[in-house]
Amino acid sequence: MLDLLAVNRDGRLAVVELKADEDLHMVLQGLDYWIRVHRAAQTQATDDLNDFTRSGYFPGVRLAAMSPLLYFIAPALRIHPATETVLGYLSRVIEWSLIAVTEDWRRSLEVIWRKRAGGSQPS
Repeated sequence: MLDLLAVNRDGRLAVVELKADEDLHMVLQGLDYWIRVHRAAQTQATDDLNDFTRSGYFPGVRLAAMSPLLYFIAPALRIHPATETVLGYLSRVIEWSLIAVTEDWRRSLEVIWRKRAGGSQPS
């Protein structure tokens, strides 16, 4: 089950993988969800709608015909040491962001640092 599926202001789908504790499998889990969302978003029927639009997701939003974004979000001290190494093996086609938040994210959500790779991304 996907943690979170969102859409940005430009109508681009975004897969969000959330972790509260260290997890070596975070990247592969997120990649699995990204692949599934990518396939579903590309599936067009004769009515020219993709699986998400046809199923009633994001009503009133015109989804962009672009690959989804992929976000990994976890507390800074809970990101597995191998996470960045594994992210380095993802295809450059996949636009991902690793976002480290404060340890007290339940009270106040603040971004500590962010790393990005893949595709053409704004700085």
